Amino acid sequence: MSQSNGTTVSAAQTGSQTPLTMAYLMLVACSLMWGSNHVVARGINETVPFEALSFWRWIVAICLLLPFCFKYLRRDLKIMADHKLSMFLIGFTGVFLFSVVIYLAAYNTTAVNTGLLNATTPIWVLLFAALLTADKPRLGQWAGVLVAGAGTATIIAKGDPSFFARMDFVLGDVLAMMSAMVWAAYSMFLKRAPKGVHPLSLVFVSALIGLCFLTPLYVWALVVDGKPFFTTLDPVWPDMIKIFYIGAGPAFLGYMFWNRGVSLVGPAKAGVFMYLIPVCSSGLAIAFLGEALHLYHLAGIVLIVSGIWLVTRKKTERVRVTKP
Repeated sequence: MSQSNGTTVSAAQTGSQTPLTMAYLMLVACSLMWGSNHVVARGINETVPFEALSFWRWIVAICLLLPFCFKYLRRDLKIMADHKLSMFLIGFTGVFLFSVVIYLAAYNTTAVNTGLLNATTPIWVLLFAALLTADKPRLGQWAGVLVAGAGTATIIAKGDPSFFARMDFVLGDVLAMMSAMVWAAYSMFLKRAPKGVHPLSLVFVSALIGLCFLTPLYVWALVVDGKPFFTTLDPVWPDMIKIFYIGAGPAFLGYMFWNRGVSLVGPAKAGVFMYLIPVCSSGLAIAFLGEALHLYHLAGIVLIVSGIWLVTRKKTERVRVTKP
């Protein structure tokens, strides 16, 4: 005679929780970096041409990367040379195309519209994942994206639903939506990154590929359009400090954290962390720019955290154990 007892067993081994936890922490840190980028860039857009900002932020990033990744490059270059197309797509979309489109959007529409439309990235990530990969999103992930999206919309609209009816879309709005799609495509291409390549080497080579396209754009702006080398500000050092931070923080650390997080949890789960960026921007603006904290900020943050939980939670598998 046998007696059955329902016992809950986690589908994942305990040891696997550590890298997943680190991956989620890196994605949160990445969102903080990119959120701070929005706050710092607020004081640059009027004095620094977007070509100069795009170019110099990556020059700073690769200068910081080289001492750390040099010892891995000799081995990793051989591996990446066998995956030329994948590396080209990663560098072209993630470094060149995204930098150009997002800064063009910021120069041609309001920050509110840019934040809202760029925050649709997780939806595009899930759509691309569902259409192009075997990593099919679960129903809970779709629900999490919608809940987190509602939280982002709550913050951007300041709790007023009628805000969206009053929005006037211009060229910059289209570019902001395109930037979300570009970043989603970049996240998908990261899944095709060559295995065994160190994350530092991956970011370094991606930056070099992107700079192959950013450099001619920057030179054209200097020679043909007569734009300033760094900034129109005099003295130049305040803007130079901001550019250095954007290169060291969002470009250097942010991309490393994002690439590593995507490699561990996949683009669908990682994409929802993009919703944290407007939360971080709001928090930093409140802390450093003296902006007020409102009830709609708290409501939006609760929705975003709930959405992230829905996307990242692991299904618990119930296993029937038979005792003799």
